[in-house]
Amino acid sequence: MKLISRFMKSRWWHLFAAFYMLATVAYIIYMAVTQRILMAGFMVSTIFMLGIELWNFASRRQIT
Repeated sequence: MKLISRFMKSRWWHLFAAFYMLATVAYIIYMAVTQRILMAGFMVSTIFMLGIELWNFASRRQIT
């Protein structure tokens, strides 16, 4: 539990979350192309959170 808590406080947590959101964007695009399902609201909110996570990763200093 201590290891997970320390990881969530580090800046790498934001990079991990950004990769997860990139995978979500890829899933949304895949579903839009293959199934013709438009998930515009989900895409906008995911891209917004992706931007926040990348900004946090870039601006946060390393916690030792």
